[in-house]
Amino acid sequence: MGFINNHILHIFYRSIFIVLLLVSTIFATGQMKYDNPNQIIPVFYTQNDYVAWKAIVKGRIISIGEREDTAKQELTRTLQPKTKITVRLYNTDGIHKGSTLYVINVNNLIVSRFTVESIFRSQSFGDMLVGYGYFRLSTIGDRVIQRFEGAYPEFAKIHKARGDYYKNTGEFGNAIKEYNQAIILDANYPEAHIELGKIYFNDNVLQFAFNEFEQAYAHKDRIVDKQDTFELLYYMAKTRYIEAYDTNIPGALKDKYIKEGITYANEALTIMPDSVEILYMLGVMYYKNTDPDDVAAKKTFEKVIEIDPTHT
Repeated sequence: MGFINNHILHIFYRSIFIVLLLVSTIFATGQMKYDNPNQIIPVFYTQNDYVAWKAIVKGRIISIGEREDTAKQELTRTLQPKTKITVRLYNTDGIHKGSTLYVINVNNLIVSRFTVESIFRSQSFGDMLVGYGYFRLSTIGDRVIQRFEGAYPEFAKIHKARGDYYKNTGEFGNAIKEYNQAIILDANYPEAHIELGKIYFNDNVLQFAFNEFEQAYAHKDRIVDKQDTFELLYYMAKTRYIEAYDTNIPGALKDKYIKEGITYANEALTIMPDSVEILYMLGVMYYKNTDPDDVAAKKTFEKVIEIDPTHT
C-alpha cells in the first residue's frame, strides 16, 4: 500500500514539475516576441559602472534546475557549478560547447555567467542550449547575452548570405533586414552595403542607395572579386547619371554629380574597358556637362560603336 501511495505521489509531483516547466517556457517564449534578435545592447557588471560592454542578445532562460551529475560530483569531490539552465535561442550563430555566455536582468546588469554544455534543436521550441553555472540571481525569462567585442565578419557573412537568399526569392523586406544585420556585425562590410544599395537603387531611393555605395567605396580594398568592384563603380556612376539628368536639382549640384559620375565611370573602365553601358554614360556626361568636352565625348562614342555597331 505504501509503495502504491509513494508511486502516486511521485506521479503527482512529476506532473506538477511538467506543468511548471511548460508554464515557464510559455512565459519566456511570450517575452521573446518583444525582443530584437541579435540586437546589440549596453550591459553593466554593477550599477556603479560608467563604461558598458556591448553585447548581443541570444535568447531567454526557460528553466533553472540542478545538474544531473550533482551527486557524482559530491562523491568525487569535484568542484563544479551545481545548477544548470535551459535557454531558448534565437539562433546558434557564434555559440558552441564551451562558449561563455551571460545572464542579464531587466536593468541590463549581469547577474550570472555560465558555460555552454550542449546545444540542441527542439521540435517545439527550435534552437536550445543547456549551460552550467551559478544562477542564484537569475530568474526564468532573463535574457542571455554574448559579449560583442568588435566586428564579427564570420557572422556578418551568414547574414549577408541570408540577405542574398531573400533577395533572390523576392523577399526584399527580409533581405534589407539581413543586410542591415550584417552591417551591424561588421560596419565596413562592402558587399553588404553594395547589395543593400542595389535594393534602394531599384526602388528609386537614390540618396539611400548612394549612401550605401559610398560606405562600400570607402572600404573597397576589402572587396575580393573585381566584378564586385566594377559593379559598385557602375552603380555609383549610374546613380549620379540619373540624379543629374532625370531629377530636378540645382545647377551646382548637377555639375557636382556629373563630375563624380565621370570619375566613377572612368574608374570602372580600368576594370572593364569594353563596357558599352559605362562608355555610353561617360560619353553623355562629357557631352552634356556644363563645360562640355566634345573631343572626349566623340572618342568615347566612337569606342561604343566600335564595340557594338548596333548601339543607338
